[in-house]
Amino acid sequence: MASRLDWLRTCKLKQLEAIARATGINSSGTKPVLISHIQEGLSQPLDNSLNVASTKPPQQKQQRHDEYKIFSIDMGIRNLAYCQLVLPPSWLHPSSDISKTSTTTTPVTPTLKHWSRIDVSSPSDPLSITTTTTTTTTANKPRLKESFTPAIYAPYAHTFLTTHILPHNPTHILIERQRFRSMGGSAVQEWTLRVNMFEAMLYAILQTYSTEGKWGGEVVPVLPSKVVKYWLDGGEDGVIERGIDMGDEKTVKKNEKGKRASLGTEKSKARKMGIVRDMVQNGSGIELQGQAREMGDLVMGKAEGKKRADKGKGLGKFDDLADCLLQGLAWVKWEENKRLVLEKGMEALDILTANVKGKK
Repeated sequence: MASRLDWLRTCKLKQLEAIARATGINSSGTKPVLISHIQEGLSQPLDNSLNVASTKPPQQKQQRHDEYKIFSIDMGIRNLAYCQLVLPPSWLHPSSDISKTSTTTTPVTPTLKHWSRIDVSSPSDPLSITTTTTTTTTANKPRLKESFTPAIYAPYAHTFLTTHILPHNPTHILIERQRFRSMGGSAVQEWTLRVNMFEAMLYAILQTYSTEGKWGGEVVPVLPSKVVKYWLDGGEDGVIERGIDMGDEKTVKKNEKGKRASLGTEKSKARKMGIVRDMVQNGSGIELQGQAREMGDLVMGKAEGKKRADKGKGLGKFDDLADCLLQGLAWVKWEENKRLVLEKGMEALDILTANVKGKK
């Protein structure tokens, strides 16, 4: 692998940063550090044979799938969003996604089959967890006092995965990586700890199912900052990675750094929602089917400010829905670009640059 990527040493720092951003690899550091990051990140490209990872139990190693089923989860408690992207088995096949005679790619368009948001803290019975598109408004109903003990949330985590995710036999589950601190604050907020606890439960359940041979897919943690850098190219006016789901922004507005971070976060959210709105409206980059098409109609109704009963009703904010979709699509592009860099070498720089210009 090292000799195959020796050409990286001839690249300038900006070129290395562009490669890292386009492949979801850490783009910070000096030139030698960046080269090391890229070499490590490209050392294990996604297996295009659709065999499960070699770390799985023996009974799962030969399991094959007829398509890639990718679930992307944007973490939260009251606003956990997730979507399902489906790609054909030819997605990363070298002969189909990378042209041998031109400097352009012919990517496969992901199919968005499911796109939902749930409140995992509202039901008194874990089995009653519902999605945004099926639940009715509860604005006039008093919310019961919430409990955030592990004993309460463990069934919620198990029900979420076994009801909404695992029945679809996903090949990959992308989980938004959480942080302990947000927007430069020195304190660790209680809400952040709650989301982190729920995140850890999801990992533990999936690991158990994998070890026991009940599921043969792969869990992939995704840093929100990498998604932001991919879609917004670092953002405008120092746009930074957004905070955890809710409850932490108000606590940092008393200091100037917190105010600047909050403004940057709002700009970032608005731009990401705009990207998703354009995708849904123009059908660019994704194909919506089934339930996802219904959610797309709701998103467009909210984005356009329509008051009709069948458009935007009960949706509320949709930045979480936007985040889970952009996270999934970014990961898909990262894997495509990793394959591109490995196949094309130095020529991949021209293609990646053209793709960035087209994205903007």
